Amino acid sequence: MTKVSEEIEIDPKLKRYLHALSSVCLTQKRLAYYLAIHDYHRLRDMFLRDRLHHRWDTNDAAKTQERLSWLLNHGRRSEFDQHRHRLTALSAANRVNYIESLKKGDIETARQLVVYTNMIRLPHAGIAAFDYAWSLIICKVGADQSYLPKAEALDRMLEIAKHIQFAYSSWEEFFYAYACGNQYDEAGSSKNTSKETEAHILKLLTGKYSPIHEFEWKFDMTPYLPAPQVENQPSFSN
Repeated sequence: MTKVSEEIEIDPKLKRYLHALSSVCLTQKRLAYYLAIHDYHRLRDMFLRDRLHHRWDTNDAAKTQERLSWLLNHGRRSEFDQHRHRLTALSAANRVNYIESLKKGDIETARQLVVYTNMIRLPHAGIAAFDYAWSLIICKVGADQSYLPKAEALDRMLEIAKHIQFAYSSWEEFFYAYACGNQYDEAGSSKNTSKETEAHILKLLTGKYSPIHEFEWKFDMTPYLPAPQVENQPSFSN
């Protein structure tokens, strides 16, 4: 990792890779792909900051740290996995009966339907992609706004990226898991971005200038990783 000073200088290639991973969180109509193919310029930062504050209420240092800790240690994946384990224990017929017995129009029911629809196709890590991608955004914006120390934010982003690589086997799998997580998070909400998210992901996968085409899925981060430390390491759970 580049040596830490008052102003952290991130290697351009590493910065671009973290940018590619977090670009899945962009959903602005017509602008999402443009913001994804360009680096962290002022316009992109403004959209990310506004969307982050609106969705996750991270308007100060305390809220930023609290939300980041929740996403890294629990996030939506914890609830999703509880539903998933419950449904997995049932036979196929009993799953159908259970889903049909749920109260209609309920947020909890809407979320269980998301689990039921996607549980077979998802890898063991489930929707962790959703929690991890937003954690990257929180670290980036938090550092820019001095809510997080820049050195801490960078170390966390590196650790998050390692967990993403370990949890998923391809960009396609990562994006699919994120889309499921986004759908689960917004289930029952009047403000739903599922269609925009799916359209943006398709563009990231097929677009000629998409940042993901610049990197193999198992991009080697070894040159950028800090020396192993015993203390102050973020914990994660799938």
